[in-house]
Amino acid sequence: MDIEVERSDSGEVVSLRVDGIDFDSDDGEIWVVPKSCLKKVSTASLPEDVQIECCKSVQENVIHLDTIPFKLRRVSPNTACVEFEEMQRRKFWDRSVGLRSYMETKRDIVTERANEIGDVSLDFYQDDGDYIFLHYSANISGGKVGQIINQAEQLIAEIDGATELVVGSPLPPMDELHDEREFTISIVIPLLRKLGFLNVRYNHGKREFGRDVVFARFTEFGDLEFWGAQVKYGNVSGEANSEIDDMIGQLDDAFKMPFYDIYTHKRQHISKLLVVVSGKFTENAVEKICEKIESAAIKNNLVFLDGEKIATLAERFRQP
Repeated sequence: MDIEVERSDSGEVVSLRVDGIDFDSDDGEIWVVPKSCLKKVSTASLPEDVQIECCKSVQENVIHLDTIPFKLRRVSPNTACVEFEEMQRRKFWDRSVGLRSYMETKRDIVTERANEIGDVSLDFYQDDGDYIFLHYSANISGGKVGQIINQAEQLIAEIDGATELVVGSPLPPMDELHDEREFTISIVIPLLRKLGFLNVRYNHGKREFGRDVVFARFTEFGDLEFWGAQVKYGNVSGEANSEIDDMIGQLDDAFKMPFYDIYTHKRQHISKLLVVVSGKFTENAVEKICEKIESAAIKNNLVFLDGEKIATLAERFRQP
């Protein structure tokens, strides 16, 4: 599916259509389109001279934006520059942490990520005493606009999660999270980065082989050691007919199957695997998993992490 545009004699875009639906623009440069309409659109079909502002929906000519709106503009056939624009007003801020402290922390998170990972840039920060504006951007690749939108939303969730971790907000009750993906992106990935791990990347997909997240760290000898994380939402039980037999097969695959590391540009194997649950390991699940694993090398390189331990680790990074 492609975006269709109509231009004036001077070359300006005067009409933009997606899947037979026409959308409006106030200035001919920014066009507001619901994310649901963009999922299957080819990135290559985005006009380079217009920005698409992604919104939740348009109902009866009323635009419903996300909490953090973002715009995208094609910079190459498979890449778009995504601009995130957050605006908060003191008058409507009702959190226990002050707005200035919260937004300055988020600004610092973006700056730190720009320096350490390089996948985002801080573009603008201003506090006028009433409003605080934070703008940042990222070049994101994907053959379809839907892929770019998914990665943009993941970036927002990771930055928000890291900010909440630092400002001391209590972790959200695990049963209030919607699913495994939200738990992984909003809590697990920001925590791994704050613990000092490098190259933390969400890896969920058809070829994950039991590794929802891959990451690395330098050992005491200066070597890069690769880790994976298998993430489960809820409790993992060791009772009869439980899911641990399926988990054991995934644990075996996680160590045996290589993955392509986009940072070293090589196929790598993990040395350790973190098994993370948002709830608890019940009915002696950890002991039963270890009993059923025949390989001592695998058994000795598993690390188990539950919701309670996650909360304890998060306390390390609270601001005083």
